[in-house]
Amino acid sequence: MLESVTSELKFDPFDPAFVEDPYPTFQRFREQAPIYAWEQAKGHIVFRYRDVMALIRDPRLVTDPTLGSGFSDELRAAYPDFVAMRENDLFVMRPESHARVRKLVTPLFGPRQLEAHRPRVVEIVREVLEKLPERGVINVFRDFAQNYPVRVIAAMLNIPPGAEAEFIAMADALIATIFPGLSPEVFASYMPAISRGRQIVRAVIADRRENPLADDLLTHLISACDDADRLSDGELESLIAGLIIGGSDTTVHLTTYAIMELLRNPEQMAILREDPSLARSALDETLRYNAFGRGGGLTRFVEEPFSWNGVDFHRGQPVFLNTQSALRDPEFVADPDVYDIRRRTGSSPWFGHGPHFCLGASLARLEAESALQQFLARYPTIELAGPPVYGDHPIFRDIRDLPVRVSVD
Repeated sequence: MLESVTSELKFDPFDPAFVEDPYPTFQRFREQAPIYAWEQAKGHIVFRYRDVMALIRDPRLVTDPTLGSGFSDELRAAYPDFVAMRENDLFVMRPESHARVRKLVTPLFGPRQLEAHRPRVVEIVREVLEKLPERGVINVFRDFAQNYPVRVIAAMLNIPPGAEAEFIAMADALIATIFPGLSPEVFASYMPAISRGRQIVRAVIADRRENPLADDLLTHLISACDDADRLSDGELESLIAGLIIGGSDTTVHLTTYAIMELLRNPEQMAILREDPSLARSALDETLRYNAFGRGGGLTRFVEEPFSWNGVDFHRGQPVFLNTQSALRDPEFVADPDVYDIRRRTGSSPWFGHGPHFCLGASLARLEAESALQQFLARYPTIELAGPPVYGDHPIFRDIRDLPVRVSVD
């Protein structure tokens, strides 16, 4: 039995009222149970900004749920292509391997380096927008936000046009496999698409080794080296899988939530229309003000037992660093319940910290910034046409339907 600092509060991330607005709940937990024993997940949730920021840096908490044991022999035998795509994933690498790979690839994912890909991002977003009606009601999630991120990644990797459809199918399957609690049958149903997509990825890697391209992310990854140490083909495959998983869902939900909050705060929408350069600031403020997590937060696992503020953390247990609550903590900003796209908050724990800072954070911001700017430019008139409809994803408060009425007039 986990130690619980209170028996009165219950954390239920699937309560419809919580899904619609989790922030009053977060406030109660910050005040009454800042470190909460969550029986359902057999771990603890940390709600206060000061604790989240301290623990996100704590080396006793790691990202690997297996604590180094890797994938089981049964999974390797049943789904070798899936394991090959994920076994060198930055999320599960041991610290020494993680540090080595991050050192090689981090320089390729900074804001300045990714600027070379902006023209293709802009072009893909424009193509998606041109297929939307000039006026009427559209679903921001399904009609717009969901339709560009994987295409951007395919373009950055220069996936051949004839293979793009199967690459996107693989991407969709990889994203689906992170859904916890999948039945064995459903999990297995995604494997054929992953196997076909892996064949494409391997062929593209082999071709790019022989025929490097300019301004091509995969060419840069292949060329990345330090003292003659290069990425293996297996590491390249897993990096591509990680880029797909980490760089797609985040961008889709960030785009959807940003448009929703701007429509809920028309004075902020007016500010952004007056100064489109504030788009990136609007995205960061959306992540601070109303992020799309289900409520657990960044998941870490206890590698070395320790106590924190009187609570014992045991080896193997998960610790959920609730960044959504932390970013609405008055200790972080003085007016946390105000949505202000001109806010400058500096460091934010949303994308992680230090060696586990999200590798695709700059890419997600680049994509969503272009999407937001072009969406507002295409539609001078936008208004909510109904309330958001939330899905049942166990990790995200995913909006499956955000109806808005738009017009090019």
